[in-house]
Amino acid sequence: MARTGAQERAAVVARLGRLRDEGALSSEHVRVVAASLGVAERTVWRWISAPSPAQRRPQSSYRLTDIDREAFAFYRGNVAALARARQTVLDCTGQTAGADVPDFLAEGWRDARPVALRTLQRAFADQLTTAERAAWRVGESGQRAAQVYLRRTDAPRGRVWEMDHKQLPLLVLPPRGGALSPWLTTVVDDGCRGLLGWALSVHPSAGTVLTAMRMAMAYEPETSPFGSVPERVRVDRGLEFAAEAVEAALGTLAVVAHRLPPNRPTLRTRPPPLPGLLRPRRRHHMPQTPIQARHVGQGLRICRRRGGTSLGRRPGTTS
Repeated sequence: MARTGAQERAAVVARLGRLRDEGALSSEHVRVVAASLGVAERTVWRWISAPSPAQRRPQSSYRLTDIDREAFAFYRGNVAALARARQTVLDCTGQTAGADVPDFLAEGWRDARPVALRTLQRAFADQLTTAERAAWRVGESGQRAAQVYLRRTDAPRGRVWEMDHKQLPLLVLPPRGGALSPWLTTVVDDGCRGLLGWALSVHPSAGTVLTAMRMAMAYEPETSPFGSVPERVRVDRGLEFAAEAVEAALGTLAVVAHRLPPNRPTLRTRPPPLPGLLRPRRRHHMPQTPIQARHVGQGLRICRRRGGTSLGRRPGTTS
């Protein structure tokens, strides 16, 4: 007899439950479902009669107080430590794990009633959202990861651009100076995720932004199928995108520049594809000896210092 998956079972129970609520459920429905899943009819009836997980879970009767929420923030979301400190105050011992309980917590819990650890855990799980709990345990990054974000409507091709900088994970040797990691300025189409324009430089500047914009706007069939003037451009808080030359070029073409708030990458429609592709996946994929970049014609060749084994070549790039 085949084993029924949890997702398949949940879909079946939801469908039969709707039929039961409408008064249309019959033995024929159960018989068809049982034959389709390869289980007995009694099993399907047992699934329907079992309470849902939301109904089985008991709701906490304890209501969190303001001091409980402050303690949750003080102990970084550790409910067990919070419960020990709370019980310490009620027992009038004054210390938990060898440390004194803060005065503001001791004053707030002085006349509180005893509450079990499991009751506190259910109360925090029921009365705090996932984002709130993650914010106090991890920080702002945890809160952003636990929040729900609405997705923008997909823009047609060539209407919206996204421009960004990325420092490449490799070392190059310029004609003058020591080895460094170059910067890549990219222009990505929000509609089709195509790489419209790019520019390499030692340090990002307004010039590299204008170069990448020119490549994205110019239609050259022999090099790229793209080439148009967008309606809107999304950029981060980099000062290169706020330069007067860049704003003047966009304003002359009636392109609206939308600067995203700081530390809000979730406002992008999708995660930018290039940083993930350019980031080294594993440490052992990188050379185990110091690397050096040498100029070969118009390109850069990255090679091992010992043996000179070639690791890659990027033709058509200049320093």
